[in-house]
Amino acid sequence: MKWLLLLALLALGAPLRAEEPPLRAVRLAAGERIHLDGTLEHPAWQRAPVYDRFVEKDPVFGAAPPQATRVQVLFDDKALYVGITALETEPARVRDVPVRADGVLRTQDFVVVYVDAIGRRQSAQFFRVNAAGSTGDGLATAADDSEDFAPDFDWDAAVARHAEGWTAVLRLPFASLRFAEGRQDWRIMVGRRLPREQFHLVMSVPIPRDAPSFIDRMQRLEGVELPERHAFLTLRPSLTLGRTRADGAAKNDADASLDLKWRPRAELLIDATLNPDFSQVALDVPQLAGNTRFALSYPEKRPFFFESADLLRSPTEAFYTRSFTAPRAGLRGTWRGTVWSGSAFAIDDRGGGVVLLPDAYGTGAVDQPASRTLAARVRNDRGALQGGALIAARRYDGGAGDNTVLGPDLGWQVDDAWRLRAQWLHSRSTAFTGGDTLDGDRTHARLWRLTDFSEINLTWDESTAGFRHDSGFVNQVGVRHLIGFANRRWPQVGPFNDFFLTLQVEDVRERTSGDIVRQDFRPGLYATGSSNLEWWLEAHPASRLRSAAGKPLLHERYLASGLVVSPASWFPLLSTELAAGRLADTVADDVRPGLRWTFSPTLRPLRALEVEPQLRVGWLREGGEAAYRESAAQLLAVWHFDARHTLRAIVQRSRLERRAAPADDSKSRAQSLTYTWRRSAGTVFYLGATRARDIGVTASRTNELFLKLQFDADEVLSAMSP
Repeated sequence: MKWLLLLALLALGAPLRAEEPPLRAVRLAAGERIHLDGTLEHPAWQRAPVYDRFVEKDPVFGAAPPQATRVQVLFDDKALYVGITALETEPARVRDVPVRADGVLRTQDFVVVYVDAIGRRQSAQFFRVNAAGSTGDGLATAADDSEDFAPDFDWDAAVARHAEGWTAVLRLPFASLRFAEGRQDWRIMVGRRLPREQFHLVMSVPIPRDAPSFIDRMQRLEGVELPERHAFLTLRPSLTLGRTRADGAAKNDADASLDLKWRPRAELLIDATLNPDFSQVALDVPQLAGNTRFALSYPEKRPFFFESADLLRSPTEAFYTRSFTAPRAGLRGTWRGTVWSGSAFAIDDRGGGVVLLPDAYGTGAVDQPASRTLAARVRNDRGALQGGALIAARRYDGGAGDNTVLGPDLGWQVDDAWRLRAQWLHSRSTAFTGGDTLDGDRTHARLWRLTDFSEINLTWDESTAGFRHDSGFVNQVGVRHLIGFANRRWPQVGPFNDFFLTLQVEDVRERTSGDIVRQDFRPGLYATGSSNLEWWLEAHPASRLRSAAGKPLLHERYLASGLVVSPASWFPLLSTELAAGRLADTVADDVRPGLRWTFSPTLRPLRALEVEPQLRVGWLREGGEAAYRESAAQLLAVWHFDARHTLRAIVQRSRLERRAAPADDSKSRAQSLTYTWRRSAGTVFYLGATRARDIGVTASRTNELFLKLQFDADEVLSAMSP
């Protein structure tokens, strides 16, 4: 680890980037007000400079866009206004279907605006609106080149159709943007998706395939003048009423909660929550867990953890906020400056979930007591070099002990091709250790090289048997894990836009004995094409794994393939994956013929109706009969009355059957029907009912009716004022 830090200190400055022409914002005159109707008819738009130098990113980088796009920017004392003109020579081909919040994806015509009000191009807020007026937003992070749709911001958008295409106007309040006091080195980037025979993506700046990240080439936004006062206080109380009947016993609940957000100065945000309602408005998608010894992770859906979520991301999954099961209260402070950033939070959790107890061959678990946690992560950005550190201290009630984790992390953009990320963590645990004090370490390093035609990726992850991170997601310890990946790209090969040859090698060994836990060698093919096509094929001719210490190696041989395609406007997406051959039965410690299959289509039988079935199936056979069979299915349907009113139905089924010892035959069912009125991110009303049933060694049945109302105090006061 020391040599990595030494090398990083040699990095001076950021890699050179070619600067694109800036966008310029124009102030609205005194008394002028933009009415958000999606049109650009207000006289102020005539004064705003037009930027139209868009270039295609996909499928052919640098090509002329198939349709012209124009963008303009206005502002007043409260918000930015981004007006986008999406010209279209055949307006009937525009895919303008309503979707639920954050469901604006590549299968629809949409425009997107990225804003980095800090100006470092390490993170950016993004705001999408499709041609039907549906919206999605989130946070893009340069360090792992990812986009997270979980964060929600207060903003508005409207669209209008016309004979030459469509227009969109986005209102981005300064209160929702994260910027530094007195600094206006803002960055912006605008994109447009056109799903036709080819799924085109055009951007206001060229983004080459070998760019360090998608947001690395963001252009300057000039002319913005920040208001003299931009402090604010947001109060969002909510009330949840429910009636639950579980195994014949009925219970009525009434819970009030309060969420607070306060910005005393530009860089500092304070979040607080009291008695939050963290119940799941949306059900988790069921997963196959009957043939694995390792715990599975689930995405976060709770707003308190979304503020500056990128600051909690590190080279490893060092914060797993779903480990906080039922908080009584939370307090959080976030600082975003041009060089230093950080977030710290305190959580008082009722518990009720599980605490993961990992080892080299699987993940154990114990019931989770109530706990109190203090955690923080800080980050320093020096251009090509980013350093960070985290600490998480969790103490369980009733003298059950504690778990503390701390350590530094590093990111280094060596040049435009080479990148390094590394992290070292140390843990000390007294909880669930049999009375002992358990110390452990984890070291992670990833080095990769990305060019226009190739990628090389090397990952080393090593942890001692005593390492635990109860506030992160760690489902395996005591191993040395090595991964090597390489690919070679050829553009425009036959019917494909891009064609890749890939190779991945993986080696996981128990750290002290050197015994193989898993080995895999998988050559493969990957291709993209028209109709949103993505196809891959991998061979696993010599995969080996060991299910437990002292057990023999299980030799797997199988093929795996996946397909993503958009067959038609009424069938916008089909996603499926299949693995078949001789697969390991990790419970029976044997290798048997079997398969794993997932099937996830998206259908639009009517313009107002979304239908998304998902099916996961796995089975293994012995002597011509099923030794293991598991399925998990979900059917989601959403009816859009309009942009704010939806009715959503979810039906879920899962079943696990295992003939060999330990025998099992369990199944679960769940149904949910929810009406949603969404006025904004802060004012939402839910009315719903759920039914769940589990059948196995023990049986349980739960029925629930609930009503939840959350409102933004400022919105209510504004509506009441004359």
